[in-house]
Amino acid sequence: MRNPSNSQLARAAGLGTAAVSAKTFDVAVVGAGPAGLAASVYGASEGLATAVIDGLGVGGQIGTTSRIENYLGFPVGVSGEEFAERSLLQALRFGATLLVPRTATGLRGHGRRTGPAARP
Repeated sequence: MRNPSNSQLARAAGLGTAAVSAKTFDVAVVGAGPAGLAASVYGASEGLATAVIDGLGVGGQIGTTSRIENYLGFPVGVSGEEFAERSLLQALRFGATLLVPRTATGLRGHGRRTGPAARP
């Protein structure tokens, strides 16, 4: 391949090639950087059907950071790549669905909302 796009490279590696079933998710996290991965862990760990969607890959810019020394839980530091990998593994362990490389084009609500955020 000569100068492939991220999507072409992912398809060649077998990533993102499986069809996504018609599934309704409770939580859709757009972006698989540190904040998106954290939101995915929190949503999935509460038993919510959680999807994390990113057009490029997992980790965002943190994946290019050589050493992170000021993040809670890593007293001796961690590489950005390792941080992203650990975060992804934790999200997947709780059952989050990873959709990479994919693009979020819209969101639709289904059914009646309940709880404190519900409108009358």
